[in-house]
Amino acid sequence: MRLPYIMNWSAGFQWNFAQNWLLESTYQGSAGVRLLNNWDINAVPLDIPNPAAVFPVQQNFKPYPQFGSIQHYSNYGHNSYHGATWRVEKRYSHGLVINSFYTFSKSLNNGDSDGGVGGITFYNRSLEKGRANYDIRHRFVNVMTYELPLGKGRRFLNRGGIVNGFLGGWDFAWTQTLQSGPPMTVGFAGSPSNYLAGASRPNPVAGVDPLTPDWDIGPHRFPTSAQVPYLNAAAFAYPAAFAPGSLGRNTLEAPGINWTQISLSKEWPVYERLRFILRWDMNNMPFKTPAYGAPNSTYNLQNLPNFGRVGTSTRGGFSDIGTASPNQLLVLRLEW
Repeated sequence: MRLPYIMNWSAGFQWNFAQNWLLESTYQGSAGVRLLNNWDINAVPLDIPNPAAVFPVQQNFKPYPQFGSIQHYSNYGHNSYHGATWRVEKRYSHGLVINSFYTFSKSLNNGDSDGGVGGITFYNRSLEKGRANYDIRHRFVNVMTYELPLGKGRRFLNRGGIVNGFLGGWDFAWTQTLQSGPPMTVGFAGSPSNYLAGASRPNPVAGVDPLTPDWDIGPHRFPTSAQVPYLNAAAFAYPAAFAPGSLGRNTLEAPGINWTQISLSKEWPVYERLRFILRWDMNNMPFKTPAYGAPNSTYNLQNLPNFGRVGTSTRGGFSDIGTASPNQLLVLRLEW
């Protein structure tokens, strides 16, 4: 094995095109070279003559028939990343701060967590080159904070007293995240044909869109079979016996994320070094947009009612990015 290494490079510019306004454009790239992962080097070649006769006695046709799987750990891996980010920033003025950015990027590798073990064949590892599991093609984030113009030191009701204690000094924050979904791989099961060892991927049907255009889950999420399928089953077909499917790894994309965060907060000074803070945080509010997980991606003619449907799969934790369920947090804090 040789020592892996990672290269990083970037370039960008900033333009202060108006008072308190900044435009920034940045390109970032990276590459991981000679990364470590493993492959079964004791696999039966897929181009072996007469595979039907080989299938019952595959062990006899392995390069080392006295052994089973031999996982060879070496410098098989490589990945790359290219991304362009455009950012607009409004610096603080009149109580308002805005920071918005959009990133268009692509990350490729030749195997993710499975290290290539689940690939088509060790003898042509380039077939596994595709989008990395963590590749997010489009991502837009807008962060805005605004001091509501009410209360002491602000535009309206600029005085102290009970009115300021209740209505003045409130701050509003809004974060909006829009991003495309992660890539996913379609496999297959339930085929009447036999195949040699290797990843089970179907053939794409030419001219048929694998994704449902303008997909929406439909009026009935449950049962799963009542959902509008995210994947179009007519776009896939079983490969011929002993032939590897021609669909690549991570060629399709799962549903994306539309996630809103809103926060309202206020501080009350108690003593010189003591203050009380009230904050009301809302996740996935007020539009309550579900963030669905990847759909069932195993093409199986014996289980078509579940293929391409998200089932109960959602993304994100309680307050994590893309959380499917709306939630609200009331935070009371004393600082000194």
